[in-house]
Amino acid sequence: MATTTHCQDVPVPPTGRLSTEQLQGRACVACGESLPAARVHRGVALVHDGGYPLDFDVYSCPPTTGDTA
Repeated sequence: MATTTHCQDVPVPPTGRLSTEQLQGRACVACGESLPAARVHRGVALVHDGGYPLDFDVYSCPPTTGDTA
């Protein structure tokens, strides 16, 4: 029996591995695909720009139709 891991179940990768689109909430942090309006908030990624900390809300794909939480 094969199991499928959904994007919302994948651990958020380290900030250094996230693309600009992922950091800006336009792409899924798990699969990298463009996100629909029904995205799932996964947390906050912290990036340092010089001495300034910048925080970004990161998201993943929503559960597919028929999935239960």
